[in-house]
Amino acid sequence: MQNFNKEHPALVLGLTVCGLGVIRSLARENITIFAIDYRVKSNEGFYSKYAKSSVCPHPVYNPEQLIEYMEANFVKNGVKTILFPTADEFVKFISDHRVELAKHFIFNVSAKQIIDNIIDKKIQYELAQKAGINITETYYPESIEDVYKLKDTVQYPLIIKGRYSFKWREAAGGTLKGLKVNNADELMEKCREVFSTKVPIIIQKIIIGPNTNHFKFCAYVNRAGKILTEFTLRKIRQYPVEFGVGSCVESLEYEELKQTGEKFFESINYTGVGSAEFKLDLKDNKLKLIELNPRYWMQNEQAAYCGVNFSVAQYLDLSGQTVPYIEKFKIGVRWVNPVQDLKSYIEQNKNDKLFLFHWWLSLLKCQVFSVFSWKDIKPFMVSLDYGRKLLKIPGFLKKQNKKNEKT
Repeated sequence: MQNFNKEHPALVLGLTVCGLGVIRSLARENITIFAIDYRVKSNEGFYSKYAKSSVCPHPVYNPEQLIEYMEANFVKNGVKTILFPTADEFVKFISDHRVELAKHFIFNVSAKQIIDNIIDKKIQYELAQKAGINITETYYPESIEDVYKLKDTVQYPLIIKGRYSFKWREAAGGTLKGLKVNNADELMEKCREVFSTKVPIIIQKIIIGPNTNHFKFCAYVNRAGKILTEFTLRKIRQYPVEFGVGSCVESLEYEELKQTGEKFFESINYTGVGSAEFKLDLKDNKLKLIELNPRYWMQNEQAAYCGVNFSVAQYLDLSGQTVPYIEKFKIGVRWVNPVQDLKSYIEQNKNDKLFLFHWWLSLLKCQVFSVFSWKDIKPFMVSLDYGRKLLKIPGFLKKQNKKNEKT
C-alpha cells in the first residue's frame, strides 16, 4: 500500500486470536499499536511483538474504571487514538459510553440502539425477517414453563443457544455455540440446566448439512453507510463439529451471499466492521442467517492475506484518508487453527487409520495460521505452553482411538 499518514496510534480491545489478527494486519503498515484485555494474560494476542499490551478493567462490569484507565494510558500529545474492538464486550462498552470516549478516541461503532438490537439475538432475528432475510424456525422461551408448552409441537433436532453471546460464553466457556437436543426429554433437561445459570436462551431448528454449507459475509461500512470493503468465506471444518467456530475456512466468491449480506447490513443501517454467518439449507436451497457479529471475526487476518486489509481500511477511514477500493481478492486461500482442526478432523474421520497423515496433507493446503507466524513467533509458543502441550498429543490420540473403537 502507498504511504499514508500514521500519526494516530491504534488501540486493539480484546486479545484473543481475533485481536491478534487485527494487530498483525495493522503491523503490515507499521502503525503504532497498543492492545488491552480484561482477561488474564493467557490470550495469544498479549504476546505479539507488534503491540504494547496490558490488562485492563472489565468493559461491562467496570466501565468507568476502564474509561479512566484508557484516558490515563492512551491519551497523549493531543492526537486521538483509533479504537478496534474485537469482542462483543468491548463493542458494547464503546456503544454505551460513546460520548465520553469520543473526547479522546476515534471509533466507528453503530448507533447504540443498533448494537443493542444485534447483541440481542431475538431482536436481531426479528430485524432480519423484516428485511426479508431467511432464518430457521426459532423460539424464545423465558421460563421452563414456556419450554414445556412447546416441547411437543416442535420438530427435532433442535439447538439451544444463548440470546446474548457473551453471556453464553461466560456460562458455557470454550467454543461451544449451542446444545443439541434430539427429543422432548432432552430439551427439558438441557433447558433446566441453562435456566439455572440465568442465561437467556433461544431455541432453533437445526439446519441439517455439512460444515461446508456455512458461509460468512464480512464488511466494513463507513459512518455514511457506504460499504468500503467486503470479504466472503466458507467453513471447511469447525470445532466442535456440529456447533463450533471455524477451524479451517476458505475464501471464495459467492454472489448470492454477497448480495444477502449487503441487504441485511443496509436494512439495519449498520456501520463499522461486522460479519454475518449464514448456512445453506438444502431443503429449500436458501441461505439462512445464523448470526451477525458487530465486530471483527476470528479469521480476519486471512482477509488481509487475500488483499482486503479491514484493519488498515478502518484506520484510513477514521483518520480521514482515502480507502482504496478492492474489486477482487484471492480465492481458495485457507486459514486454519491446527489444534482445533485436528480435533475436528479426527471426529469426522473416526474410521480412517491414517487420519493423522491425511490431516497433515490437508494442512499443507493452508496459507494462514490462527496463531503461528515466523515473524511473530511468541504467541504460538505461548499457545503451546512452550512445547509442554505437545507432550499431551500421544495421550490424546490414544484416548481418541479407544473412543473410536467403542463407536
